[in-house]
Amino acid sequence: MSNDKSNRPELFIDNERYDWDKETITGSEIRGLASLPDDVEIYWKNPGNPDFPVLNDTVVDLTEHPGPDRFSTQSVGSQAGA
Repeated sequence: MSNDKSNRPELFIDNERYDWDKETITGSEIRGLASLPDDVEIYWKNPGNPDFPVLNDTVVDLTEHPGPDRFSTQSVGSQAGA
């Protein structure tokens, strides 16, 4: 069995690691991967910049930044960082 982990983008959703073998992922795919309900918002954590909201049709390039890509969620209507 070969180990292809080094070629896979690292992906974390609310600090839990998920396997994903494509270079891009949509908000809808993130929602399905982590079994997220429709009443939570998804944010792409971008160090040094504000978190970027990820809608269902947003496409995130997982090769854009070095290191793992991290996403966080929060309930709709809650204040980020509050």
